[in-house]
Amino acid sequence: MSKKYVVLLVIVVLLSLTLSSCFLVDLFKTDLDRAIDTVKSNVLPQLLSKTPNASYLCVRAESVVASGTVITPDFVQSSMNDSNSSIIVERMVAKGDSYFFLLDLAPGAFYAHPLQYILVPKSGATPTVMSAEWLPRIGGTIPQEFNNKLPSSNLIIQSNVKMTTSPGTLLVYNFIPLLIRETEGIIVVQGLMPNENLFSETQNSYLQVINFFLAYKAARPSGTVDVDGLVQSDANKILTVMNSMANSHNVVTIYIIAHGNVDYVRLGGVGFYASQFANVIANHPSTKFNFFLGSCHGGSFIDNLSALENVRLVLTAAKSNEPAWPDWDTYGSYTDYNSYDVGSEWTSSLFERAKSILESSTKWQLVSNYASTYKIPTTSALFYQAHYGALGLNSTYGFNLNLDLCNRVNKETPQIYKSW
Repeated sequence: MSKKYVVLLVIVVLLSLTLSSCFLVDLFKTDLDRAIDTVKSNVLPQLLSKTPNASYLCVRAESVVASGTVITPDFVQSSMNDSNSSIIVERMVAKGDSYFFLLDLAPGAFYAHPLQYILVPKSGATPTVMSAEWLPRIGGTIPQEFNNKLPSSNLIIQSNVKMTTSPGTLLVYNFIPLLIRETEGIIVVQGLMPNENLFSETQNSYLQVINFFLAYKAARPSGTVDVDGLVQSDANKILTVMNSMANSHNVVTIYIIAHGNVDYVRLGGVGFYASQFANVIANHPSTKFNFFLGSCHGGSFIDNLSALENVRLVLTAAKSNEPAWPDWDTYGSYTDYNSYDVGSEWTSSLFERAKSILESSTKWQLVSNYASTYKIPTTSALFYQAHYGALGLNSTYGFNLNLDLCNRVNKETPQIYKSW
């Protein structure tokens, strides 16, 4: 046999072995393996091509979705009978037993933010895809694996990010005596329930802020400040508490941390719209309001609240088209300047700068003078300066470092409205 035919025979044998091994590998694949292959080779390339520079994380549900199961976004409409109650929530239905995959296009962010639901039938039929902004309720329940901040590695299908936890510690406050005579009501709201995504981060933000304002109260003359904290299911009492505070105080300051969307925030399982907060504020024209919102798309609230003459300051974690983020310590080659912080990146940065002002008699005098010059509440002046200080844009106060790592890497853009 010639050398030429020997080489040809070897090639044929190797090719046959290769094809047979591929056949054997495919033969022993499970339906789940084939569904994963479909998602990775067909579905993800199409979806990711629309946002080529996005961070993403694709994870699967642990359990098979039974035929006929309805899947809807975890959106909660307002309990009030207003013009927004007619919102239609999209849904998808499993046509045959299926595998469910979740493509997260802002992994780690608060909700609402861009997602894709992917449903792949076990039969091998064409997958179904639906755009969404809230975690999925599959048969009425959010799978716990989607509520975990760090997904189990065996459930991750494909990703271009590395999810980590951010250890830190709550700040201790020890303010100088503050001579403020205005009577002020302060409401601190944590709107997530224990089973919701990023609950511990939100709870840490709440603790940070409530501790701050309790120290703020202790440093001021007796009887000038009332502080009320609303957490979890009590958070949906916010409008009632706002009315009560406004009836008995010259100034009311509200801080809210929760999941939200455009002109919307979810508190204790109840949806509230920006117009509802605006209506309460409008009913108390003699009371001045500050409104701080750490939710996704919070900048949209400014349109509603800035039209009111008694709103002095509105601060939000993000623009109307951006998600808000929990605490980050690193991002690529970037390191957070205050990596010991906890909670949400925006909240920790804002309140750390406010803390620095209240611990310095020199900085505090600057704030007092500013409030007097513009005839605004002292709290408004304090957080106006802290806002720019948190972003490293307040050299007058010596604040030249941007503490908000999410802002440094262009993930969120804190917003401000001031009336003066």
